[in-house]
Amino acid sequence: MFEAQTFEDIMDRMLSRITADIDTREGSVIYNALAPAAAELAKSYIWLDTVLELVFSDTAQGEFLDRRAAEAGIERTAATKAVRAGEFTSGVTIPAGSRFFVDNLYFQYTADGTLQCETAGEAGNANISGQNLLPLDTIPGLEKAVIRDILIPGREEEDDDSLRERYFTRVRREAVSANKQHYKQWAEEVAGVGRAKIFPLWNGEGTVKIVITNANLEPASAILIKKVKDYIDPNEGQGEGQAPIGATVTVESAVWKEIEISAAVLPELNSSIDEVKAEIEKGVLNLFKKMAFEENTVRLSQINNIVYNSASVSDYADIRINGAAENLVLSDVEIPTLRQVTIIEQTR
Repeated sequence: MFEAQTFEDIMDRMLSRITADIDTREGSVIYNALAPAAAELAKSYIWLDTVLELVFSDTAQGEFLDRRAAEAGIERTAATKAVRAGEFTSGVTIPAGSRFFVDNLYFQYTADGTLQCETAGEAGNANISGQNLLPLDTIPGLEKAVIRDILIPGREEEDDDSLRERYFTRVRREAVSANKQHYKQWAEEVAGVGRAKIFPLWNGEGTVKIVITNANLEPASAILIKKVKDYIDPNEGQGEGQAPIGATVTVESAVWKEIEISAAVLPELNSSIDEVKAEIEKGVLNLFKKMAFEENTVRLSQINNIVYNSASVSDYADIRINGAAENLVLSDVEIPTLRQVTIIEQTR
């Protein structure tokens, strides 16, 4: 908006007000006297441009977006802590609150028999399953303590894009009066939930099915499913959660759809077949992450683009998805997962 308010433009306007009998060339007394003020004014216009960007919700960032969202009753979702399963000596009672240490992370044993990471965010999602836990408290009879799978992934503080999207949903009134979008909003408000898909009237009048992924866009654990159920409809149809009276809510996990990708590839001269495979796998995994509950078709053209844009690939042919040279349609509750990439090396 203030792009024209540069130092040079401001100086030109200032000097144009000086009478013609005074030397206004660069380096003159009057020029040197006006230049510092013009520089400060130019800087002020730059800041004014920035302030305008921070005022409006489509361009606001950080604390300014927080303040804008707060006007609609929305707060940025804080980082959440990972919850993991543990395996302990059979028959040993472990007091709630007992602390354990593994791989620079501290975990607390909870009343429901799980381990909660003390560090918020994705740190607790580390690949430490199967490692021994070091107890920091004396627990009689405890001889075995092993950390197991992630039950509820930890996630970092909500980013600006996600908060902005929730803000727009609220102010545009897309989620109101227990409509589909409202149920989706409720499900995704629960810590540990990534995305949700809503199926109204799935089992008759007043029934709603919610299918969820965890924060890593993977199938949800039973604990996370229960958290969503308790938040939205703890006592079916009674209206004691977010759902209105008369609504019966069923919460289920998304399910994996295993996918195999195959292609005949001619690598670049300085690339190995393993490099080709690794690059294609990375591209396919990124695609599947974006697709989860957003698209229900794995398109052959998308896989073609990944292979075509791979720097290690010189030429390619015969790309297949699960053995067929055609698109793969997922069911409503499926999310794609890569089983393997098979690369057949072409000869020059």
